[in-house]
Amino acid sequence: MKLNKIDKIVLLLICLTLVVGVFTIYQRVQIEKQYKAAEIVLDFNEMKKFSDSSEEELSWWLKEFKDYKAQSVAIQEETIKLLIESGKPLRATLVSELINNYNWQNDYNSEIISLIEEGKIDSNDVIVTTKDKYLFDYITSGLKERYIDEFYDIYDLDDAYYITLNGTNDDLYYGQTEKVVNLAGDGIYETKSVVDSRLLNIGIGYDEEKINLVKDAGLDVILRPINFSTYSEKLTEAYIAANEKYGLEPRMYILNGSEVLGYPDNEVSLLNYINEENISIVLIESATQREHLEQEGLNDLVEDSGYNALRAFTMWDYIRERNKYYNYEGAEEIENTMFRAITERNIRVIYFKPFFEEEGSTKYLTDAQEYERTFASLENRLSEHNIILGKAKSIQEFHIGAKRLAVLSFGITLAGVFLFIKMFNIKYKYADYLYLAALPATVLPLVMRSIAEKGFAFAAAVIFSSIAIYFFMIQIKEIYYSAKEYSKLQIMIRSALILTGAVAISLIGAVFVDAMLADVKYFLEMDIFRGVKLAQIIPFGIFMIMYLIYFINNEEKDQLKSAINAAVKILNKEVKIYYGIIAGIIGVVGYIYISRTGHETNIQPSSIEMISRNFMEYVLLARPRTKEFLIAFPAIFAAVYAAGKKSEFFTAIFMLTSAIGTSSVINTFSHLRTPIYLSFARTIIALGFGIIIGCITVIIIDWVYKLFVKVQERLQ
Repeated sequence: MKLNKIDKIVLLLICLTLVVGVFTIYQRVQIEKQYKAAEIVLDFNEMKKFSDSSEEELSWWLKEFKDYKAQSVAIQEETIKLLIESGKPLRATLVSELINNYNWQNDYNSEIISLIEEGKIDSNDVIVTTKDKYLFDYITSGLKERYIDEFYDIYDLDDAYYITLNGTNDDLYYGQTEKVVNLAGDGIYETKSVVDSRLLNIGIGYDEEKINLVKDAGLDVILRPINFSTYSEKLTEAYIAANEKYGLEPRMYILNGSEVLGYPDNEVSLLNYINEENISIVLIESATQREHLEQEGLNDLVEDSGYNALRAFTMWDYIRERNKYYNYEGAEEIENTMFRAITERNIRVIYFKPFFEEEGSTKYLTDAQEYERTFASLENRLSEHNIILGKAKSIQEFHIGAKRLAVLSFGITLAGVFLFIKMFNIKYKYADYLYLAALPATVLPLVMRSIAEKGFAFAAAVIFSSIAIYFFMIQIKEIYYSAKEYSKLQIMIRSALILTGAVAISLIGAVFVDAMLADVKYFLEMDIFRGVKLAQIIPFGIFMIMYLIYFINNEEKDQLKSAINAAVKILNKEVKIYYGIIAGIIGVVGYIYISRTGHETNIQPSSIEMISRNFMEYVLLARPRTKEFLIAFPAIFAAVYAAGKKSEFFTAIFMLTSAIGTSSVINTFSHLRTPIYLSFARTIIALGFGIIIGCITVIIIDWVYKLFVKVQERLQ
């Protein structure tokens, strides 16, 4: 690759800005090193159901899980609904449903009947009834501590205790809309039935017996209070009082419901408490394993607390069903899921719920030995990453200054102009003045930081992937037009050097991407790198342009004419049947590649691929990406071999396949929640495997080529 004086100066400037990027990455790595404890938090309600289905008491299981390195148990605030489900002598009815029942008056005191008939208790209200004095006092004291007097009314009548909760239309929960039709199937009207009320699900206090049971097992208690947005003024004070009453140290705040405590107007009290007690806010990862569950006021709370937060992985039912999955003997795949969450996705809280026996079953797995094996194996595997099962702490707050972003943007823009000039093989006298475009690019991070962060990160992903393509294309072009004969060993050595150089250029791009997006909000995945698919598609278009200019019509001095003439040559070329077959295969592979690229995908890996992935995770520090070491990287070796044999078609096909690798390397680092060391290890391991498989590929292709030549000679 020939470089003039200006090129060398530009590359030097890019390297200087790269130093800033490397320093930024170094800072992030140092923060990652301090973030090495993952915590197992048990869900009390699930553990209770689990123990009820086993032969052991809950207290026994809690102590067992403490031995498995669980640290704490989350206890949800009690609600009217939970009390009823637990078998308490309690009845709660929504008035609108109550009055639809025949002779409903027989079940209520005459005073309550009168209030309903007079409209003083309306259809949106809930009536709670009990004859248990202790239960009545427990509920009323919880209501008084949490809500204003206007929200509820208390009646101590002859036959029972009554509590009415004053509701609104917004408190009603409806089921799915049902369509009513006539005999001919024509729609008459649509209706929705009320299935629940928010009033049955508001917090009323905590169960001291549950708390003591957990404390006796030697586990920490994490209270999960419930917000009620209509009357949220006193809820934080009630939460604080509960922690003090039961002697608890609130290390984590795990939301219960869709809103933070105090939302919408009283979150400041919670924020002050979090800051005073250094409580970590828990962000629960969504079921798609992308970002976290949307909960009102949560992002603002995390930002205002100085990002005093942790990411949590909850045991979704589809995960809990994976016992004996992929033909494993036990819960190995559930273990694999937890392992990947912790090591690859920056999860530091496993919100644990017991396993189910098999897929599609809701029967709990109650084999203590399997749980012991799972957590012992998980702990052992995590130790290879210097991660322990213990008490988790929040990540350190980290932000990048606008001036640093400006320096990085300057380097990325220089690289972009360099790519533009080389891509079109521009040799005009004044082309170098295009580099001056890098100067105004430095202003954008100072005035439009958010756009600059993501925009320049996206640009870096495309630019450096494309420069890596330019690098290997020029190297392969030299071989293609060389009269020299290359031995298999020479091809292997040259290919390994070309591949290593292309990967190194891609790694430079990865540094720029991760440095631009090194803010803690990306590490916590409160924001993500956008345009992952597009950043991997564009380099293929750039490849086609460079291929037309440098290979098909490389002697034309006018670059526009070169590209046009090259396109005309291709269109006029004789097309063989196997060209079409290969093109079809590439199209299918390309579709699968693009479909499986990014944070979400509709095409899932096969069982065989997942088993092979799991095996590599067991034996390697990091699992290399299949499309790199098995496809893209060996394709470099195949392209070099084809170029040595002057095969225009196969050189192009294998170079195109190689282009997958340059963008894939950068994409690996674009998963910003993943620790830097893991992404780097994944790339280096893929490079090593790719070189080995590439050498084998050369041997196989050489054998096939010689066999093909012999067959042709016999046919002549």
